[in-house]
Amino acid sequence: MTSDGAATVCDRAGTITYELAPVLGVITPDSVALSEDQGSPLSVSLGLNDADIVTFGDVSRGALNKNLAIVLDGRVLTAPLVQDALTTSPLTLAFATAAETKQVAADLGGTATP
Repeated sequence: MTSDGAATVCDRAGTITYELAPVLGVITPDSVALSEDQGSPLSVSLGLNDADIVTFGDVSRGALNKNLAIVLDGRVLTAPLVQDALTTSPLTLAFATAAETKQVAADLGGTATP
């Protein structure tokens, strides 16, 4: 995928196809950590630097009431509906299962997220 135009990509499982607009920015987390809820990890916390927080804020303001895809290695990790601008760090990504959460945290360790 490039930032030149729209793209079609799948989710991590390859079961859902997304039509994406051009890439709006690249975010590289400073830290990636599992969050704990009653002993079971259900979310991943991404620590972002000031420049990435500004990028996320700008992009999310432009995506209000739309889905914003977070893509890693050409696959959609998550595509939540943006209801408010994302302007603080850490950014928390929630997932349905502990296994999915652990896999995303492992995949994000040291990898850029366009």
